[in-house]
Amino acid sequence: MNRDPDDDRGHPGDRLVLRPLPLPPADLDPSRAEPRLLARHGLPAPRPGDGPAAAAFRRAFLAPPEDRALRFVEAVRRDLAPPTASARTHGAVPARRSVNWSGGSLAALQGRSLVGVMARWRVPAVTGDAGRPAHASAWIGLDGQGFFRNASLPQIGTLQAWDGASARYETWVQWWARGEENAPQTLGLAVAPGDEVSAMLTLLDPATVRFNPKNESAGTMLQAFDLTAPGGRHVPGATAEWILERPSPLGSDGWHPYPLAAYAAFPFTACLAQSRASGETALAEHDLARASLIRMIGLEGGHARTISYPARVPGDGRSLTMTVGAPF
Repeated sequence: MNRDPDDDRGHPGDRLVLRPLPLPPADLDPSRAEPRLLARHGLPAPRPGDGPAAAAFRRAFLAPPEDRALRFVEAVRRDLAPPTASARTHGAVPARRSVNWSGGSLAALQGRSLVGVMARWRVPAVTGDAGRPAHASAWIGLDGQGFFRNASLPQIGTLQAWDGASARYETWVQWWARGEENAPQTLGLAVAPGDEVSAMLTLLDPATVRFNPKNESAGTMLQAFDLTAPGGRHVPGATAEWILERPSPLGSDGWHPYPLAAYAAFPFTACLAQSRASGETALAEHDLARASLIRMIGLEGGHARTISYPARVPGDGRSLTMTVGAPF
């Protein structure tokens, strides 16, 4: 990680404003609905510019469980007013080692911008030491390059937190931005260990991203919502990420993340990014073939040790297995 801690000074507790689209009616089957109705509710219907992998992901995202209808839930939990979170993510330099990130980072090819990212993952169970809080966040996002002056990072994921005695699991969204303390916001989509979660980020314009998360196991879909980049920024689309992170406490300088919770190994699957060149309408598809794999390191006794690492899945260019701990 290569960043000046002074860049992280902001206003602890600042929050971005979610703009939810209309909540779908309870009897809506998105897999059978007309595209215009899906668009009204911000649901990700396949688009003319999509390639085959993105179109298949979107169709699967819209499908209800085999044995029951989809249940739609509001984006913001009513029991949190205003929404709060006890941890924050922060940018990192996508390199082979990081003190806070592990997973995959894909750079855009020359002249192209990444305009969408998607994946599924299993919510990992976490444990920790008595009396010692520890966190692990799984997420997907766009950009987040810590060395860029105006770096920012729209991201959505699941938090797996150990409070020193028990674990909690929740979904969250954040738009990290250098020099601002935009707190993560807890979302209304409930998750439990072992649940399979799907999520998509879609760039609507240079400063606006749409978020679509779903709990595949529970058959619940979160109300779609949009966020605008903070501070007049825009999304350059330089990188896409699929990350397991140990976040930092709110109000910290970003150099002191929580201890990493001991998480059960889990996969990121169906990982895909989409890119566009200026003037093009068709979207190119990118799997993990060119992605850089990032190991998370910790310092113990003056030695650097890998504490979380990704591994490619043989024969599957869109999957990573995430594992905690590794030998020196």
